[in-house]
Amino acid sequence: MNDKQELNDISGESELFHLGGKTSNFVIVPAQIRHHHIKVDDLEKPVAAIAYNGFTYSLFRTSADWGEVEKLTSRLSAAYAITVIKKGWAIWVFEY
Repeated sequence: MNDKQELNDISGESELFHLGGKTSNFVIVPAQIRHHHIKVDDLEKPVAAIAYNGFTYSLFRTSADWGEVEKLTSRLSAAYAITVIKKGWAIWVFEY
């Protein structure tokens, strides 16, 4: 599957979320995610977060460019989740 076809498959499935890490990728559905806010030690204000399968991921960055998402996630050492949003994608990083 080429990159353009894969991108179209991802953007066409707005109801799916993509969870990834260095060794595996998963697809999760909205009903499996709970949105909330958490307090992060380095920041004064709470940040957006999602809970999935007993784990919490905080919002790292959003982007409308899939190439940028791939570049950013390739540099992450922690597990992460990528969700489809109206204007592109949101990258969430593992907290606990």
